[in-house]
Amino acid sequence: MDIQDKYDELDNIVSTLDRLIDDIKDKGYIAELQEIKWSAQNELEEVEKQLEQENNEELKDRQREYIAMQGF
Repeated sequence: MDIQDKYDELDNIVSTLDRLIDDIKDKGYIAELQEIKWSAQNELEEVEKQLEQENNEELKDRQREYIAMQGF
């Protein structure tokens, strides 16, 4: 699984848990689901940083290739 897939999966988990938390009334399950959601959000933030770094590196590589092709 690549970083983008992991990001998409975690984002889906957080969104789904948000909807589920809004739909249920049982405080015990709400608390448990919120803990899972917070864990997924923390991991999502870490994966987002990795994804940004990967995207920045790819952009730099493309810029270097463009400069090389232009003969600068």
